[in-house]
Amino acid sequence: MYPSLAGKRAVVLGGSRGIGRAISLRLASEGVHVLVNYVRSDTEAEVTAADCRARGVESEAVRADVGDTAALQVLFARVEGWGGLDFLINNAARGLERPRPAIDQRPKHLHETMDVNLFGPWTATQLAAPIMERRGGGAVVNLLSPGAWQYMPDYSAVAVSKAALESLTRYLAVELVPRGIRVNGLSAGWVEGSEGEHSYRADISNKVRPHVPAGRNVAPDDIANAVAWLCSDQASMFVGETVHLDGGFAIAAWRTVLGT
Repeated sequence: MYPSLAGKRAVVLGGSRGIGRAISLRLASEGVHVLVNYVRSDTEAEVTAADCRARGVESEAVRADVGDTAALQVLFARVEGWGGLDFLINNAARGLERPRPAIDQRPKHLHETMDVNLFGPWTATQLAAPIMERRGGGAVVNLLSPGAWQYMPDYSAVAVSKAALESLTRYLAVELVPRGIRVNGLSAGWVEGSEGEHSYRADISNKVRPHVPAGRNVAPDDIANAVAWLCSDQASMFVGETVHLDGGFAIAAWRTVLGT
């Protein structure tokens, strides 16, 4: 669909499972060589990389904790030897494993969530930018969350980190676009078939679905399609924007669906 993507090179942070896997495979289908980042499951990451290679591109699975600056430095040193970089997809996230009200959140959990969801993408972009610039530019896509600007019960750690990342997206966009690097955000509604579906609240997909005007929840492939478009030349004038992908899900619906 996007000829401008063919032959380019991408790093998908958190690229082995769920949404990240869908993004990795979608980019590979466009002819993008994909470095699949992961932190836990060697098997799933290797399967995703193999499935990318089956689409005719180069692909490797590379382990690195996005919340660890030293690990990111090693990863991007490897990227340079791998042939450079055109696209950085900041999909890695954590914070849903201990859902609590904001007033009850624990400092250790908040710091760990911020390390992965905010400081990880920030550091990754700092490391990626000079590599992209040497190849004539590129694109960064930050995966955001509607919880950043509307209340979702027991979601505060993720929500605040994503709100900060949404703000950072605008700052990086202005500073990097003169260097040929576009930075944008993508915020989806509830994603059925994602890792979050299994760690947030039981039966949430069934509770959300009736409130989506489009008639279904967002799927990982929907996000992957949007990421491919944001990376393509078709989105060349999107700079510092947040694309909302929710099937028309109303801004106040979370309170109705999830209760308080």
